[in-house]
Amino acid sequence: MPAEVDADTVKEHRSFCRFCEALCGIVVTVDGSQVLGVRGDPEHPISAGYTCPKGRSLPSFHHADGRLDRPRIVRDGRTEHVGWDRTLTDLAERIGAIVATHGADSVGVYLGTGSGFDPAGRRAARQLIRALGSRSVYTSATVDTPCKPLVAELMGGQPMLMPLIDEERPGLTLLIGTNPVVSHGHLNAFASPRTRLRRLAAEGELWVVDPRRTETAALATEHLRPRPATDHVWLAWLVRELLAEPTAGLEQRAIGVDALRAAVAPFDLARTVRETGLSAEDLTRLRDAIGRRGGLAGQTGTGSTMAPNANLTEWLLWAVHVLTDSFDRPGTTWFNPGFVCGFDRST
Repeated sequence: MPAEVDADTVKEHRSFCRFCEALCGIVVTVDGSQVLGVRGDPEHPISAGYTCPKGRSLPSFHHADGRLDRPRIVRDGRTEHVGWDRTLTDLAERIGAIVATHGADSVGVYLGTGSGFDPAGRRAARQLIRALGSRSVYTSATVDTPCKPLVAELMGGQPMLMPLIDEERPGLTLLIGTNPVVSHGHLNAFASPRTRLRRLAAEGELWVVDPRRTETAALATEHLRPRPATDHVWLAWLVRELLAEPTAGLEQRAIGVDALRAAVAPFDLARTVRETGLSAEDLTRLRDAIGRRGGLAGQTGTGSTMAPNANLTEWLLWAVHVLTDSFDRPGTTWFNPGFVCGFDRST
């Protein structure tokens, strides 16, 4: 504690980190408006005391000299600090003129990951978008992972259906092109990643498919290293293999199975080995492991969602889950029921 700080005025507050979607619990030490330090909250039920260097650096960000904490307007190359009334009037005039000249879609709106931590602000932004009538709306998901909401809507009818790993009953976890030790998840929160990954590996099987030996791959029970941007190839082969001996009830879970079978027919083992660089032994071990476990919990990350065949890769991974009956079943994946019920109520 700095010498100039009065210990009698120092207080601690429980909060959560806003740097990423892991939302780790933190304890913030303050003296009035001065943030003195941040540490992980050991009583938090998810992060259990964990926080990464970004979270612990929150005080320096909060008090950074370059932080934009009040409105500014640039006129003739000069920056002026102004009040909110003038700022909002200026914005309204500028945006109104653009819409009048070029139409509502000429105004683009971007909602970043941080907007998810600000329910009131995000709702206000949505109201602004409706008032503008603009269809040019973008988010962090549309920038680095548009395949996920697209395939969720195509396969499940709702773009926000994001399957989660059943960590209470670990089975076979398959991580494709994702490194949660660093990223803390990809549209799914992954707080305290090393602890959770070690448990998934110790109590089940953790397969990582990534050309790089990432920090996550170092914790895996199995690490496959295909050529970059070839995930759709080995997944197509896997779908082909699973269709050879379909699980019970497939006809109730899926339509278009015959069309799928025809689409993946060209992806035999020889072609898959040739195009991906994976060995036949590794591929068959993965197939057999999924069969032995009776399902899997698979997730992709930016390594595949930013690849040229991202939509196809994501679609095929969903197909693998459907073929193995790996949605909403113990030891596989699950969908947040509150989220799903909320969708139902809104229709």
